[in-house]
Amino acid sequence: MKKIFSMLAAGSMLLGLCACSSEETEVDSVASSEGRVFIRLVNVVGPSESRMTETPKTESDVTEFHNGFIIFGTPKSAIRKHYEIVTDPAKVDPKNDHVILLDDLREGKTFEGIPGDVTNVAIIANVTEDELSAEEFHNGTIRFHNDVLNHVIQLRNQYADNMSHVALYDMKKLASTGQNSMSASLELKPMCARLEIAKITPGPDIIQYKVDGIYLAGFYSQMYISQISNRDFWTGPEYDTENAAEELNRFYTQYPYLKNEDIRGVAETVNVTNEDGSEGTKEIKVFYPTEEGKVWAYPFFGKYEARDDNDHYGLRLIVKVSDLIVYLKDENGDMQLRDVTANDILNGVPAEKAGIRYLNINGFVEDYHNTEAEPIQFYNGNVYTVQNFDITTQNLSDKIMPNDISVNVTLTVKPWTIKKVYPQI
Repeated sequence: MKKIFSMLAAGSMLLGLCACSSEETEVDSVASSEGRVFIRLVNVVGPSESRMTETPKTESDVTEFHNGFIIFGTPKSAIRKHYEIVTDPAKVDPKNDHVILLDDLREGKTFEGIPGDVTNVAIIANVTEDELSAEEFHNGTIRFHNDVLNHVIQLRNQYADNMSHVALYDMKKLASTGQNSMSASLELKPMCARLEIAKITPGPDIIQYKVDGIYLAGFYSQMYISQISNRDFWTGPEYDTENAAEELNRFYTQYPYLKNEDIRGVAETVNVTNEDGSEGTKEIKVFYPTEEGKVWAYPFFGKYEARDDNDHYGLRLIVKVSDLIVYLKDENGDMQLRDVTANDILNGVPAEKAGIRYLNINGFVEDYHNTEAEPIQFYNGNVYTVQNFDITTQNLSDKIMPNDISVNVTLTVKPWTIKKVYPQI
């Protein structure tokens, strides 16, 4: 016996990382004696330009729908019907009813003959052919829903066009609404998260400094569609290297979208409280993305794993700084002004390494100023915005990710949810 399905994929299903589709995509029933499936997508947008620094995400952003699959399955995970969604009319063959043009779905399209043992529906969108292909459905490589879940998506496919067409997925059971018709509500969620940094400021002990680079330095390069993590997928620079700058150059030739070196310094005047309690002002250097109004943005797979002190699993961030003049305490506890570059050379550090330090961040928290806070658990579909990102002498090292430094950064979240996070230093 045929079943009748009507699927209405509302615009919220296509929301981008910030608005990342926290609202629901409706799959509604339409009564019919012919056993039909009606599908309509709305608020689907076209491609945009690609950038390395990005416009901050907001809850009104819309994810571009580039391609996708609609899958109908049984209680035992068998796939009974599938449809490929494409944007290129040249890929639509009138003889092949398994290929659907996205423009047709905007208007609404009726499908015939959904098998009677179907109990669930899934949609996966914005995956590449290398990650999940129509041919695998046709040739029998994919026969069960678990076969889909065991496919791997790549982080390198999640960053383009300001993360405006990241991979989306959801599956729901169908509920009977009478007259041999079924319904379900799908909430298409991004299968990645996003870290945003708007600016970097100096702490009170930093007199002069220069930010040379900001790097996502510990992350999962790929992830199962099921969102089950695999530690073999985790990667980062070689932390034990003697030449940190050389290692960063080597590593980020493979991951250029996870480093940002487009940085500008801006002199700003801030209010301060003087030692005598009076109010005053001072000039500081604040670093921003080169293009005004942008943020440094990084895609990542939002997985949380407990780790021992010597483990490096989880999200890591490195900031490279140079040209440092700072206040440091001497053996008597008195603050002394020090030129870090000159001091390094005096102590025999090679000129090409002198004065270079790294801010190593290996933890993120939501509770500002709480050094005992537990690390945040990251979830896909959220934008984590870094707040109060200060460079201080307490957390700088001449190595990347040394074992003796642990700095927590406070985060906040958006669906796309946006969360703020604060560096706890």
